[in-house]
Parts: sequence; C-alpha cells; structure tokens
Amino acid sequence: MDIIIAAAGKGTRLRGWQPDIPKHIIPIAGRPFLYYLLDAVVAAQFHRIIVVGGYHFEKLQQAIDQYHSEATIIMVNQFTTLGEQNYGTACPLLAAKTLIQGDRFVYTMGDQLLATEDLQTMQMSTREMLLATYEHAEPQRFGVVEVTADHLVRRIIEKPSQPSSQLVNVGLYTLTKAIFPILQQLPSSRRGEFEITDALNQLAEHQPIQAVPLQGQWLDLGRPEDILALEQFLTTAQL
Repeated sequence: MDIIIAAAGKGTRLRGWQPDIPKHIIPIAGRPFLYYLLDAVVAAQFHRIIVVGGYHFEKLQQAIDQYHSEATIIMVNQFTTLGEQNYGTACPLLAAKTLIQGDRFVYTMGDQLLATEDLQTMQMSTREMLLATYEHAEPQRFGVVEVTADHLVRRIIEKPSQPSSQLVNVGLYTLTKAIFPILQQLPSSRRGEFEITDALNQLAEHQPIQAVPLQGQWLDLGRPEDILALEQFLTTAQL
C-alpha cells in the first residue's frame, strides 16, 4: 500500500524559526524533522512513499535524497503540478493522484510524529477507510471529530471555540480513490484553502469512515513552543 506524506506547506507560524526551509525539515534533535516520520513509515513496512512538497521544494528534495532507506521514495512538487495559487490539505492528494498504485492508500501530514504501530494499523485494517483520532487537552487547536455510537465519523469541525469533545483529527487516514471525485469538485474553505476535512465530511455522508484511536505517542509541530517538546521527547524516547 502506498503512503502519501504532505510536506508542501510554508509553516507560517514557524517562519521566524528557520524561514528559508520547509518546516518539515527543521532540525530537531540533530536530524531533519521529517526523518522521524519516515523512520516510522519504513518500520511499518510501507515500500512506496510519496512525499509531496512545494515551499522551497529543492531543499526538501535534497533532504529526502540524503535519507537512506530501502523503501522507494517518490517526490512530487505540488506547486509545479497544481500551481502555487492552490493551497490546503487536499492539494497534496490531488498532486499525487496519478502516482498512487492500488485503490486504497494512507495519507498523512508530514509535520507530526506517529508511532509505527499506528501506521501499521492504518495499513493492515480490513476497513476500507479510517481516520485516526487522539484525545487532546486542547481540542480547539485542531479539528474535533464527532462520531456515531459505532465509532463512524459523523463530521469534523475545524478549531471550534466550544469543542464538543477532546477527540481530535490527527491528519492520518486510510482512504480509497472514492475521495478523488469529491476533491476535484471541492470548493475552497473560508480560509481560501482546499481542505481534506471538507472532502471527508462529504464522503462520510454516504460511505463509512471508521474512527480509530491512536495507540502510540503523537506529537505535532505547529508552533515554536512545540520544538522544545519534540526535542525533549526525541532525546528520551523512541517511537
């Protein structure tokens, strides 16, 4: 099964840290941050990895070229494929569409740490479509996931001021190609971006998406203060 890793964004909230490189390769504990996710992906036995870049693509490409693995890593430049005017979490999937082999695939964001066991769950599950969730103390920072009694995704509410629960969307999915007709007709959000969560909300209305809680550690690189937390974690623990 293929895995697509989104690494095209500018990382606006981290631009003051190292403004001339993608946030996905900011050095954390002595290595480009994306390497830790790649380590877990390779350990989970994904053999085809599609990394979609955009902002300072050549620097991301250089970092990937220096990452040594037996897995096949394919680079895609989202800005070349879709143009710089198209932005948002749905765009990396559209940029990678023609390269995906098989009907099912895993899609994740490149600015987070994930445990090997959770990546294996997404790959090995017999469910067609999955969405990984996590209980977070600050759910208002993320997309809050509302689920049915059978743990099927009802909808995702982005950064609600009054979250209905602490169950958040971590940006890790197993999907089928049924997502692409929706993506190709997707309107931009209020932020002017094309959001994968908007597409998933549409998909969930007529196809089951199973909500799956993460079993391992999850850490997100979204703010400057996250860098210290990641440094501390990576020097004392292993995914």
